[in-house]
Amino acid sequence: MTQPARPAAPDPLAQHRLAVQRNPRDANAHALLGLSLLKARRLEDGVASLRRALELNPKARGIHAVLAAALFELERFEDAAGAYRSALRFQDDADLHQGLADALLRLGRTDEAEPAARRAVALAPGNTGCLLSLAAVLHKDKNMEETVLVLQQVLALEPDNFDARADLGNQLYQLHRHEEAAACLGAVLEQRPDNLASVIRLAQSHRVLKRFAQAVEGFRRAVALAPDRIDLVVDLANTLRSDGQLPEAATLLQGALALEPDNVEVLHAIVGLSFGLGEWEEALRLARRALELAPSPAAHSVMLFILSHYCMDAGELTREHFAYGQRWEPELQALQQPHANDRDPERKIRVGFVSADMYEHAVTRFVTPVFDELRGHERVELYVYYNNNVHDAMTAHLRACTTGWRSISLVDDASAERMIREDGIDILVDLSGHSSLNRLPLFMRKPAPVQLTWIGYAGTTGMRTMDYIVSDPFVLPAGRYDDQYTERVLRLPLAAPFLPDPGAPPVNELPAARNGHLTFGSFHRASKLSREVIAQWARLLHAVPDAKMLLGGLQPGVDDVLVDWFAQEGVPRERLLLRQRTNVHGYLKQHYEVDVCLSPFPYSGSTTIGHALWMGVPTLATVGATNPSHAAVSFLAHLGLRDFITEDEDTYVKLGVFLSQNTGALAAMRATMRERFVNSVLGYPGVTAAGLEHGLRLAWRRWCAGQPAADLQVRLADLAQAPA
Repeated sequence: MTQPARPAAPDPLAQHRLAVQRNPRDANAHALLGLSLLKARRLEDGVASLRRALELNPKARGIHAVLAAALFELERFEDAAGAYRSALRFQDDADLHQGLADALLRLGRTDEAEPAARRAVALAPGNTGCLLSLAAVLHKDKNMEETVLVLQQVLALEPDNFDARADLGNQLYQLHRHEEAAACLGAVLEQRPDNLASVIRLAQSHRVLKRFAQAVEGFRRAVALAPDRIDLVVDLANTLRSDGQLPEAATLLQGALALEPDNVEVLHAIVGLSFGLGEWEEALRLARRALELAPSPAAHSVMLFILSHYCMDAGELTREHFAYGQRWEPELQALQQPHANDRDPERKIRVGFVSADMYEHAVTRFVTPVFDELRGHERVELYVYYNNNVHDAMTAHLRACTTGWRSISLVDDASAERMIREDGIDILVDLSGHSSLNRLPLFMRKPAPVQLTWIGYAGTTGMRTMDYIVSDPFVLPAGRYDDQYTERVLRLPLAAPFLPDPGAPPVNELPAARNGHLTFGSFHRASKLSREVIAQWARLLHAVPDAKMLLGGLQPGVDDVLVDWFAQEGVPRERLLLRQRTNVHGYLKQHYEVDVCLSPFPYSGSTTIGHALWMGVPTLATVGATNPSHAAVSFLAHLGLRDFITEDEDTYVKLGVFLSQNTGALAAMRATMRERFVNSVLGYPGVTAAGLEHGLRLAWRRWCAGQPAADLQVRLADLAQAPA
């Protein structure tokens, strides 16, 4: 017998519609219809019904919360925030405060979101959802230290919370706590080995920590997970380059360029690789191409940095630099605002330094002694605006010397300018010029009344908004290079002191005494060693046929290039001593094998010359028509070694021959070099510090008097502190 068909189950949505039709002023009927519509994923209709319910009964507390959640899901965050606030009038509830915080965060109103998120956590301290909302608000507000603490609370409650651990690793990285970040991200990848974002962040952490082999492995993994991402190929290639694996880096980049010939990121990576190998023409060609494809101040600086190492006409080099300011300054000058700084010429002034090199870097060999002297100075306060994520013991040391330290590596120019103005900076000092990670466009906005460039780049910025360049009479002789600078010159008795390495080994005897021949040496980066430089050095080696040439501090892969260049100049491999890059102590000890160092041109050495002199080794230098060739002059002149400064190749070679025939004089010089050093102004950082403070005061007085920048000079007689 056939069973009768079961009646169809009643349709709740239809029932609730019917209820509304029968009782159109029944708030509960509208509320039930709204809930049914939401359940059916008809969100807009559901919201309309819930709104009608609240019109009929504004005190229906539960409906406010449901409406708020629906509006949030519809991404109508302004309306959602209003609904959450309405719900909170009836109930002080953690979930409602969390919802309000989330909505306000989506609207970018972190100042309103933060108290809501904090209230949610106060009401439900064990609720990980509330804690995560607070972490998101704090992160958006760049309060990373507290974000870390909140995420650690989440993980204490839920150790397996993947998102919290991944976020924690990212926050630790941004706080430059790279060891902790690496450990945290390693744990993240144990949970989900293929999480691309964490794979990348861990590789980046290893790279900052100079664990290049692990960083290479990490970026290889990232490329395997996302083979179509050219940016990851570039990251891998750059890390391989840092690890000395130049052939593979070159192969990867050429492959990427074949796929995307106009990819600027790839072009810049090849520029860096070519420049590092001394292949300037290729580096310059690609740098110009990148600048054409994506014009920017940063790309323009890359090109100028390469040109400053290039043997070219002084007038042409000057025009190239001036073109930088002409191209980029007008647009940013329009954003300049008046300065409200107190024009008291004798008050304590605030001096800010903008740099990406406040770690164990060549620049800090010159800056650190000055910071040490000016720390706690009664007339000057030091501030730093640091544009890098590398932090080490030197960073901590320098930070302790300052009144204020701001990280600007993740901050745009407008925000950085706001920081500088809020700090009341009177004089802003650039320590980068056109070197990497510079913030020259920030200076174009004129965030401080007086602006200077000092250390970090041997040449003009090309900017009219840069008032002064800090130098000395040896590096920038009056009248010799004036037309190569947009800046006016502030000449100190010494442009910068030099901080010898405290762990430097003692000076040894002259190697020629035991070898029976002279050994010339160079510890300069390969990007300074052009074919023209090698040709001049080869001529010297031909003139001193029993001499050897030591090339130190080389990356793997670079030595083959240099050996080939020397061979083309008739110098065989057996006359070359190749020494790989090592730690600082090992690098300094390589000077035990060298009698005389050779400085390249047109971009001479500074840090390398300082280290060599401290190890008792004089440097033979050539100055030319452009100012970068003068960087070595100050060191040599202050130590009474002017005879080691030449102005043409013939004199250079003759001097090298003379030294090979007078090793006794070299031996005596080597034995007393450190004594010369400590008894010169190079050994008295107080001279530079006092000179800089006095020079800054002169520049400040001019601004207070409404006078334009002008060439200024500070003499030893002007200073209270000078060597006896």
